[in-house]
Amino acid sequence: MTHDTGVTRSKARAARDLLALLAALVPAAIATVSPACATNQDGARVGDARAGVSTSRPAFPPRPERRASAEFNRVWRDGRAEMSGYRMIVPRYGALRPAELVLIYVTEPMDRRTWIKDDNVPAEHRVDVLKLNISLKFETGIYPYSVLTSVFAPIDAYGGDRFRPTKITMSAQEWCGHVFSGVWPGRDRFAAQTISYFASEGERSEIVRTPEDALYEDALLIQLRELDGPFARGGDWRGAIVPSLWRVRRGHVEPRATDATIARSSAELDGVPVTRFVLRDGDYQRTFDVERAAPRRIVHWTSSDGEDATLLRTARLRYWEMNGPGGEAHRTELGLPPLPEETVASPDAGATRVGF
Repeated sequence: MTHDTGVTRSKARAARDLLALLAALVPAAIATVSPACATNQDGARVGDARAGVSTSRPAFPPRPERRASAEFNRVWRDGRAEMSGYRMIVPRYGALRPAELVLIYVTEPMDRRTWIKDDNVPAEHRVDVLKLNISLKFETGIYPYSVLTSVFAPIDAYGGDRFRPTKITMSAQEWCGHVFSGVWPGRDRFAAQTISYFASEGERSEIVRTPEDALYEDALLIQLRELDGPFARGGDWRGAIVPSLWRVRRGHVEPRATDATIARSSAELDGVPVTRFVLRDGDYQRTFDVERAAPRRIVHWTSSDGEDATLLRTARLRYWEMNGPGGEAHRTELGLPPLPEETVASPDAGATRVGF
């Protein structure tokens, strides 16, 4: 039997190309997921901080110092999410833009080995968290922005400030492309990862040292509500803070801890007694007004860069069960305007329905 030598050579080249591709991909995959990575003295995996290579995540205490209170569990483990709609102004590209903001608070179980939600995680690896999703949407001229920040804070006290986060992620989508950022906090450091469509940022991971028990600005939307005990023992706070990932994104800077203060005072807002917290971080200032009475919602905040958010309405809902046609009507329970009719598909419109 004779062979076509041209076909044989083509197959050989294809095989060499495939082997070269695997040689490039496999080391990066191993660095990202292998449990056999070296460990440091804290038990955390050690990675390479070069661009594109995953780094370790800080160790987490084996057990809590104390459990969440019965009152906290009564309110927050009822199988529903607290959802609040806000009227908002955000700065972008040198202009202030009207925006739609929703804060979604809900408890859920996570696997401490991965910090991924898992309803079936074994008890010894389960950590129950209060998750906050910060959903921000606005228009910049012809194209829209969609920004989602997620904060995961254990409901039990594991040391440091109450509701200290174990994971914060942020993704931003617009017509130029999309960006992902994440931090995994530890006691005196955090792991950070960025995946960006900008060549100057690329894909990189690193471990960043911080002063012990640094705060994270994104988590203040949980911590300042004082849902299970006072923030900073009921007084003012001084220390280091890591800026919100959306603020880092807008400034195109690295996430780093900086010296900051948070001052507490009593005030009234439209006749509602509030606790006012003023964060000062260098030239940046952000003021939060938190209602004193339960459920201690954040009713308003402003910042020195032009952000302004005002609470509209709040509802406790099982929103994940409201994704069918007609579910959009529940937007009004959050104070949000109904969607335009042309964006709401009719189930009998003759189109093929696709589930995601």
